[in-house]
Amino acid sequence: MFIRFFLLSILVGSSLNGMSQKSIHKKYDLFFSWGYNRAAYTKSDFNISGVGYDLTFKDVRAEDYVTTFSLENYFKPANLTIPQYVGRLGMYLNERTSISIGVDHMKYYMILNQNLEIEGQISPQASEKYADTYNNTSHDVPFRFLYFHHSDGLNYANIEIEYNFPLWTSLNMKHSWEVVGNLGIGLVVPKTYVMILNDDVDNRFHIAGGGISAKVGTRFNFFKYFYIEAASKNGFVVMPNVLVNNEKNATANQRFGWTQFYGALGFNISLSRKEKDNVESP
Repeated sequence: MFIRFFLLSILVGSSLNGMSQKSIHKKYDLFFSWGYNRAAYTKSDFNISGVGYDLTFKDVRAEDYVTTFSLENYFKPANLTIPQYVGRLGMYLNERTSISIGVDHMKYYMILNQNLEIEGQISPQASEKYADTYNNTSHDVPFRFLYFHHSDGLNYANIEIEYNFPLWTSLNMKHSWEVVGNLGIGLVVPKTYVMILNDDVDNRFHIAGGGISAKVGTRFNFFKYFYIEAASKNGFVVMPNVLVNNEKNATANQRFGWTQFYGALGFNISLSRKEKDNVESP
């Protein structure tokens, strides 16, 4: 019934031939959206050093982690932040431009048992099993040698400036379709698990670095106050301060690019909703 009413409203709105058209005043309107993403990552070098070792693992590959879809996993309030999510809160500065803050929660998992080039050295005191000097030679890297993930997650907390370009608007001004694009900058606040030389720690949330991003997408607004958005977002993060252990006698750093595709549902909150008549149609 709702879908039938929704489609009928769009058709009626598009076919109205009133004496005037109206445009919606968005300035200072608030908006909020929530959705879920899939992410992919470029290869990256992972440098890690501690007591008795200093190593660089080159061209490490990683993947995201998708929570199994179910009503409980994705719609139960207590579980909303478990899957890879995107959440935003913002305000329109004028009809086309908005500013917002948000979090892109991605999960970054190193792929297990890779063959990687390694540069550096490990002393016998750090590990008798893996003690050696590594001169950019390829080695199989099992779980106990090195494994890590930013699984809770690779949190990109950011601020964005966005511009929207209208493609279509119904004559009753209740529905519209637009292209959106933005630029963002922010901090990376992961919770990182690190296994190195048979020693592991699941670390706390921490500021590991920062990043930049850009987005392009499409948004369908319906009944003035609600919208559905689909977008592709690309970014680059630099993390010079990845936690390795609680003693802080080891450090790690990493940088890589990422891309994500997401879908989100949002709503607008009008602080001073006004409608203004344009020039009357002949």
